[in-house]
Amino acid sequence: MQDWAGWLLLLFSFSIVLMWKSIRDDTKVVHAIWFCLVLNHAVVFFNVFGATFIHGAEVATGAYSSLVYSPDASTAHWNAVHLAALPEPKLFSFSDQTSSTGFFHVLLGNGAANYVSSLGFLYHTFGASLFFGEELSVLAFVLSCVVLVKLVDHLDLRRFRVGIVLLFGLLPSAMIYRSMTLRESWQALFFLLSVYWAIRLWKRPGILNASFFLMFVLCMSSLHHGLARYAVYLVVISICWSITGRKKNVCWARHLRFLFAGMLIVCIILLSRKLGLLMTVNQAFEGSAGMRQSLLAYEDVRSVYSLALNTSSVYGLVSTIPKVFAQYMFAPLPWQVENVKDILALLESMLRFVLLFFAISSWRRSSGEVRSCYSFLLIAFLGMEFVWMLGTVNWGTAIRHHVPGYGVIVLLGAPRLILVMRELSETFWRRKDSTMLPE
Repeated sequence: MQDWAGWLLLLFSFSIVLMWKSIRDDTKVVHAIWFCLVLNHAVVFFNVFGATFIHGAEVATGAYSSLVYSPDASTAHWNAVHLAALPEPKLFSFSDQTSSTGFFHVLLGNGAANYVSSLGFLYHTFGASLFFGEELSVLAFVLSCVVLVKLVDHLDLRRFRVGIVLLFGLLPSAMIYRSMTLRESWQALFFLLSVYWAIRLWKRPGILNASFFLMFVLCMSSLHHGLARYAVYLVVISICWSITGRKKNVCWARHLRFLFAGMLIVCIILLSRKLGLLMTVNQAFEGSAGMRQSLLAYEDVRSVYSLALNTSSVYGLVSTIPKVFAQYMFAPLPWQVENVKDILALLESMLRFVLLFFAISSWRRSSGEVRSCYSFLLIAFLGMEFVWMLGTVNWGTAIRHHVPGYGVIVLLGAPRLILVMRELSETFWRRKDSTMLPE
């Protein structure tokens, strides 16, 4: 009986795409989103009612662990159940020191606790059900599909809608993580909403667009301490882009726009420093090196990267950052494959490489306002991946960390990939038809 909210949410998820006229008028897009939804719901059913039960959770070293529940998902669910059992709603905390810190430090400093607190509140209201908790993650996924389609329209890529939705929704590892009681599905949603409203703000500057942009950046920040620091980066590049990047429909003189942008950035940096979100480059890399060393103490040696960040000198950083970033983005490499799970991870890394290659190719081929949007999205995506790279030491964890930013790289790289696939298909059928003609 406690699953009733999950069943209602399952039915409601199919009707969400019909709430926007621009989407429901395109039946192919609606059917593509519904197809992805069915598969995500199937993963939820397998996790909840099939062979995988949360009380039999095992430690998963990668995304492909035969759909065995990851410890984070298990911990989040049971902590939320504990909160829901309390007579009054209460914020979850991993330490006793939380109460002595400020509100914004609590909000932005512990994403896991914020997620558990939100999940516990919903469990308290609608019933503590694993099925309901996982359906909430699927709800975030379908909302992400809607935002992605809206972004497609803003970039004038409507003819690629279906392909982009399918590439976004059918990535196996993403389906697994988006169907658990994990933060990744919500991180992806708020990241897409942040870049969507940044583009809206760039196209039409105004208080309303700026308010929505800052609101969703704050929501994204509340889900991980790394994202809280990335949010400062995203706000700064968005302000620079929205104020200085426009060439028309802005009546301010160029020097005034640069002055206003500089004042806003200084205010953001001062506020970030006050909230404890600002870190120097040296602090960021030293903290990352320490965290990576602690992670290496209990990570699976087989999937650990062959290189580590060298923070001992500037030359060490410059020489190791590109190599570690490449490993984070594209590991495992073919010679590192040892089992079926590694093959699936290899295929995903190959897809990610192709999407990034075509994203850069599309950026080089574009011009004007389209190129400006592509530049912003590429910088935002690479910044997001760089943040996750600092705290990742193996490709199993990297697969999970690629989920939040995956929608943007699909948006940028899928159109060119689809065009190339169409050209190859047409060439293949043309050759086949020519060989079948009588001599």
